[in-house]
Amino acid sequence: MKVKDNRFIGFLLRKVMVLGVSVLCIVSCDKHLKPASVIVVDPVRHYYPVIQGEMMELSYEIENTSDNPLFIQELQTTCGCIVPRDELPIVILPHKTGIVHLTFNTIKNTGYVDHFVYCYGNFQDSTCVELEFDTNVVPRADYVHDYEQLWQEQTKSSKSIREFVDGMPGQKGYYTNPDESPRTRRKEKIQDRIDEIAF
Repeated sequence: MKVKDNRFIGFLLRKVMVLGVSVLCIVSCDKHLKPASVIVVDPVRHYYPVIQGEMMELSYEIENTSDNPLFIQELQTTCGCIVPRDELPIVILPHKTGIVHLTFNTIKNTGYVDHFVYCYGNFQDSTCVELEFDTNVVPRADYVHDYEQLWQEQTKSSKSIREFVDGMPGQKGYYTNPDESPRTRRKEKIQDRIDEIAF
């Protein structure tokens, strides 16, 4: 009786394993990524001037508006001084928002700088989404330091609550031009389409 039970259990286990392997093969056969539509919040930014040598922390918010997951597989920058802080690929689930974190080292730049970051993934309209930012990198004074520089040097060694409240000087924020925003352009297209249908 025990021999028959062991054979029956072995038979059932083999059937379950064959069924499980066949289900995995069917599910894993579809390796093609479906395109995902996205909205990038403020893709074109104009940051306030920073002192040369500061590290600027940049965060771009990307909203996945589709039913498919978004895979950002590669980030290309126009300068080696811009380093992504996230491990690739960056995965943003459907109807969720993800953030692309970048660090910009200003030590190699002086004056007006305009940089681009190209995100490659399964985007719906193209394979690449472009992020842009600009700022003025002000060189350090070699002679008399002004009040702000003296204060920064004095407080650099001691972290205070003020940094947590105000943020670092290079993280004060940015401003945008609403005419350049993809969200504004998309609203204008939708309004144009509504006007066409209405008439």
